[in-house]
Amino acid sequence: MPPRRRRRARRTRNRRTNKELFLDALGQASGNQQRLVSNATLQEALNWESERYNRIKQELLDEKKIIIGRGYGGSVGLAKAPGSGSLKVFVSYCHADEALKNQLLSHLMPLKRMELIEVWHDRKIPAGGEWEQAISANLEQADIILMLISIDFINSQYCYDIELERAIEKHEAGSAVVVPIILRSCMWKHTSFSKLQALPKDGKPVCSFSDKDEAFTEIAGKIKEEAERLLASR
Repeated sequence: MPPRRRRRARRTRNRRTNKELFLDALGQASGNQQRLVSNATLQEALNWESERYNRIKQELLDEKKIIIGRGYGGSVGLAKAPGSGSLKVFVSYCHADEALKNQLLSHLMPLKRMELIEVWHDRKIPAGGEWEQAISANLEQADIILMLISIDFINSQYCYDIELERAIEKHEAGSAVVVPIILRSCMWKHTSFSKLQALPKDGKPVCSFSDKDEAFTEIAGKIKEEAERLLASR
């Protein structure tokens, strides 16, 4: 290859794409953390016209590489800061509700693919594993704790008196967010967690929906919002 052509090829390889420029600028503006940056600030830093900025932003959003915030003018943040991991989600449930738990896990899978969350539940304990130790360790590491509520959960001594009690302590200490998910009708409003915002909306039980997928889609959407909020605040 002639020298001039070789130099031209080298320059082409070193050229940064619009997406790379966008992410670089966002990383610099956020300190490579999952903090939200206003669109106006980032667009000014890039010195791009609105059409180009919005197009690249949408492409990165579709690729799950950025998250967006609400508010006047909007804001953006890195979906995953360099060196950071997904949020750890702990699922507490009674085995009588295993089928419903599995349906919920299916609806949370897109959030896992987006690298927003990593879900743990007791069926991940390997054969021969010490189940109580594994549950305790993963509960302590959790960023979000999903409590799958039914009368069987409330009547379970381990779920209610051990897992729920520790989860509430972590929630009150600010080390985790506890989200009650009402699976089946029960007197949950007279429990120790009734002060927490429950899902689906207004605490309507999942089993009362004619289409359970509709309920689980709403739940997954709210968990996505909470995960993005937590990641953006880090």
